[in-house]
Parts: sequence; structure tokens; C-alpha cells
Amino acid sequence: MHKDCDGVVECTALVLAEGCSELEGRLTLFGILDEIRPAESGETSFVVYTKFEGCEHATDDERRARLIITDEDGEMLVESDEYPIWFADAEDPATIVAAFDLPPDFADGETVLWVEAVLDDETLSQTAVRVHDRYSV
Repeated sequence: MHKDCDGVVECTALVLAEGCSELEGRLTLFGILDEIRPAESGETSFVVYTKFEGCEHATDDERRARLIITDEDGEMLVESDEYPIWFADAEDPATIVAAFDLPPDFADGETVLWVEAVLDDETLSQTAVRVHDRYSV
């Protein structure tokens, strides 16, 4: 006998970029980041694009998603607003783009940041990114 699915939702994309633009309903990310280098002014800004996809059994109830940035010790540095998302159709993913500005002196030397995609208080995906004063070659 086949068990019914409870409506699986997955985070299928978690991408950091320098910025983004939207034109005619299409989102373009530019400057995809595999590491972060603070600006000379000490500011560290970037965007995070996240895509959630639900299977055909995912309900169309409202879900709550947010993005969290933590340091390598697990201490939260910043979090996004909470976004309502719905899965009315398995063919229609839910996406979030959130901009982040980190505190000017959060990183001395080299450190690692963890970016987490959270849906209904459950981490569905996470990625690590190095932060340092100059780019690796």
C-alpha cells in the first residue's frame, strides 16, 4: 500500500550575490559570491536568493520563511524579515530575495558565515561562505 505524502517542501536554491535587478518580472543576480570581501569603508552588503519548491501534495496554507546569517560559533548576526509563502501549485516555486548589511567590524581577519533558509522554524538549507580582507587567487 502506498503512503500518502505529507507535502514535502525543499529549498532548491540558496545563492549569495553582490546585488540583483528585476526587469519585466525576471530577476537577474549579478556578482555571484563564493566569498565575501568587506568594502574599504568596512561595509559588507550582499543579497541572498532563495527558492522553495513543494511537491504536488504541499498544501496551499501560508508558510513563513526567513533567512538567518550566523557566525562560525553559531551566533546570529542578522536575520531577514519573515516572508509569507504559499504552494498552491507544485509547478510554481516560492522565491525570496533579501538584502543584508553586516555590522562594520564583524570580521577581523578571516571568518566563516553560515546562511540558513528557514521555513516554519525549520532549517531547510544552509551554506557557508568565507569572509576575508582580500580575495583568494
